[in-house]
Amino acid sequence: MILYATKQTIDRFRIKMPNEMHPIPEAASNQIIKDQHGDALLEWGLKLFYFDRRKCIQAMNFASKLTIFLIDVKVDDIENAANSIALYLLDMFKTDKNMVLTLEKFFSQYSLCAYSKLTDRSIISSLNRNQWVFANDGYAFYDYFENGILQTRKINHDVNFKWLVTQTIDGKTEYIYPGERFKALLLERYGRS
Repeated sequence: MILYATKQTIDRFRIKMPNEMHPIPEAASNQIIKDQHGDALLEWGLKLFYFDRRKCIQAMNFASKLTIFLIDVKVDDIENAANSIALYLLDMFKTDKNMVLTLEKFFSQYSLCAYSKLTDRSIISSLNRNQWVFANDGYAFYDYFENGILQTRKINHDVNFKWLVTQTIDGKTEYIYPGERFKALLLERYGRS
């Protein structure tokens, strides 16, 4: 997977770009970017935002606009962002055995990730829209507290299965649920069992 981060995200989390790494990790990152660039299912946009004065990350899949909100992310946790995305995906589809098996196959095939700078204007616009409209710049998350605990699984479920977004598919603008679109694209790639 390639995690494309906004400039602010790179700065705040001190994310090293491939050219800032030692030669071996730099070569591995450059190879991942070379092999996976342009495969929208493997590309994710990352954007920093704040909720309750805590650093949070919004991750959006390029192909489906599936979104994962990671809350209270520490600087040292950023290297585990891809694992957090994978865990939320597995949780989101946990009742669909075929999808869980497909996700496991997907993660085993693409187990490494690399960071790069986000330049895709469409994804930046979609990230901004989610932050301001769905999340109300974080204020909407206060509605997701139950017994003093923030229900991040419910947030990530709702943004993907209850929140319609637009996406251009085959030259036509369509309204989609990102979770359903991600599932359809993944099953299309790996075949239905």
